[in-house]
Amino acid sequence: MPCPSRRRAMSVARAYLVVHTAVILVAGLVVFGLLAVDARLTARHEGEETSRVLAEALASDPFVADVVSEAYAARATGVEEEAVVASASDALQPYASDIMSETGVDYVTIMHPDRTRYTHPDPERVGGEFVGTIGPALAGDTLTEVYDGTLGPSVRATAAIEVDGDVVGLVSVGVLLRDISAAELSRLAAVGGIAAAFVVLGSLATLVMFRRIDRATDSRGPVELRLAFDAQRELSDVRTIADALRAQVHEFDNRLHTIASLIELGRADEALDLATGRAGDGQRLTDRVVGAPDQPVIAALMLGKAAQAHELGVELHVETHLEPGTQGLDAGDVVTILGNLLDNAIEAAVARRVRSGEADAWVEAYLASDESGSLTFQISDSGDGVPVADRARIFRRGVTTKADGERRHGYGLALVARTVARLGGQIEVGEAATGGAEVTVTLPRPGEAS
Repeated sequence: MPCPSRRRAMSVARAYLVVHTAVILVAGLVVFGLLAVDARLTARHEGEETSRVLAEALASDPFVADVVSEAYAARATGVEEEAVVASASDALQPYASDIMSETGVDYVTIMHPDRTRYTHPDPERVGGEFVGTIGPALAGDTLTEVYDGTLGPSVRATAAIEVDGDVVGLVSVGVLLRDISAAELSRLAAVGGIAAAFVVLGSLATLVMFRRIDRATDSRGPVELRLAFDAQRELSDVRTIADALRAQVHEFDNRLHTIASLIELGRADEALDLATGRAGDGQRLTDRVVGAPDQPVIAALMLGKAAQAHELGVELHVETHLEPGTQGLDAGDVVTILGNLLDNAIEAAVARRVRSGEADAWVEAYLASDESGSLTFQISDSGDGVPVADRARIFRRGVTTKADGERRHGYGLALVARTVARLGGQIEVGEAATGGAEVTVTLPRPGEAS
């Protein structure tokens, strides 16, 4: 039976959409929660502050103090309590009602020090006993508390009415918690709007980025992108070698046609000189470059680049001190590093010759390893060199010093930098003795990169 098809992995773009949407939603909830807590604390604080300020203001009000003081004195002289309460209530109840209407508090209770009420929002409770804490107020301190009184849970403040140093009465001002909750709801509505706007805007931005990433990655997942990248890299390496070898074949083809023409003209001696003049160059270069028989890629690359440089009128000089079996590098990495560095050096040498009209154009490649196994690739050229200000930025993707503005430029050195970094190596850009560029790549012993 055929194996069931695997479920396709989530694309990078969709993973981005899912993760960032979740982050935005969580962030929105957290923000809403924090602002909700802040709104609740703010409403509670405002209720406490309003109650305290109003209680202290009424405690020091001359009118309130006079009425309460008279009631206190009357009680002290034995006047009947009901009569005293009725007289004080007639004076204070309308005043307390006006205060509640103007300030929005839920109750103002003015009382005798023994808790007997002179005022209350419910007139039937006048003369009854105040329910709450009065100890601190009797001691001269304003008390703010949450208490479940006759009207329900409230935030209240209780202050003492003092005359000539004696506490002759108390004032308690309160805001019911249901009113605080209403204030909280109004604040939460604004907070919710802010949080919702945050989530909507964030989601829209995430959606825009999702579409861009989805188009850029062709809806591929991480594994697919990695495979595509590796394939592209291998294709680039193969193309580098193919271009170099194509140049070599082209040169040999031209040489062969020329030799054939000389023979047809009866100039055999000149044909022989042409045939043997550079016949040993390829083998000598191979012998100098290839120290180990398991690294033919370096030979193919250097031979091809030599032919390519020769076509362009550039002399490529190679000096190698590589010992047999010490390279140990991935062939693709070698092609990426040396191929791109040689391409840039050859282009720089050609550009300098065209600009200045000088006939001499050259590139030098130095390959070596030390006792620790570290490898050094140094490429110098006769070009214009790299300004000091540009030496760090030329390895960024898309950055190029070439004037033609072609989009294909600006990627070779970025690949070199990425490959060298992955191998744990370093790149230095300096100035050659003639003023051209000198790029030195140092790689640690293969397998020992940190």
